[in-house]
Amino acid sequence: MNIYGRANKLFGKIVKNNKKYFKLIEPKLKIARIKVPIEAYGSLILFLTLSSFAVSFLFLTLIGLLTVGFSLIGILMNLFVAIFIGILVGGFIYLYPSFVISEKKEKIENSLAFVSIYMSTLSKSGFEPQKIFGLLGNFKDYPTAADEARKIDHEVNKLGMDLKTSLDRAIKRSPSPEWTEFLAGIKNSIEVGGDLDKYLNEKSIGFVHEYKRKLEAFGKTLTLLMNLYITIIIVGTIFFIVVSSLMGAVGGVSVSTIKLLHYLTIFAGLPLITTGVILLIKSSSPWAE
Repeated sequence: MNIYGRANKLFGKIVKNNKKYFKLIEPKLKIARIKVPIEAYGSLILFLTLSSFAVSFLFLTLIGLLTVGFSLIGILMNLFVAIFIGILVGGFIYLYPSFVISEKKEKIENSLAFVSIYMSTLSKSGFEPQKIFGLLGNFKDYPTAADEARKIDHEVNKLGMDLKTSLDRAIKRSPSPEWTEFLAGIKNSIEVGGDLDKYLNEKSIGFVHEYKRKLEAFGKTLTLLMNLYITIIIVGTIFFIVVSSLMGAVGGVSVSTIKLLHYLTIFAGLPLITTGVILLIKSSSPWAE
């Protein structure tokens, strides 16, 4: 039995009786491709929330007893910290489908310029719309968009669904408004017999312009972040080390405390801040995958 099964066994009835509190998650699970019932996912939220609370409280209490002994104030503080950790973990699990959807949205939108050019080229070469999605599914450079195309191709070729119905389903599960609009335009062109070649060509031009704008904005953001990093982090760290060393020299602060602060700054502070900057740059990057 996996963790979903165990959680559902413990909290399934509670979630089922209070399903209104988990109603917002249900459509997001489908879009995020998390293939579990809402009862199982809601049970997982409760299970991990209570588990993290219990483990945190026991751990903090044990550490407190070993270091400072029994203290009612310490127990209460541990209780509040454990509650905070439990809420934090539960909140993260609750919002996790939204994080997955947001990541898929960014990847699809960052790849739309190249995907639309590829589809436009295939359409001009005489390929039918259904075949275009089949070939796009093998487009490995942009796996998120390719995965959506494979789903459409599978529904049409394996499940016997017509392309318009499959596109309707793809629109409903789309994580991106731009991808939704793009698919809706393709569906409309197929339904009314419009010029699909012209539509794909115009959309590819628009997506390329938007991608260029994103690149320019990212270049400015990257320059700003690098300037801030060099000025505040690098220069600031050197300034802090010099000033704290002078304070130790004049006797204001003990040498052992100064050393500890230096070690924490260099071996903990700098790596953490650098990692944060890298993650920030990565999250704002318009490069597709």
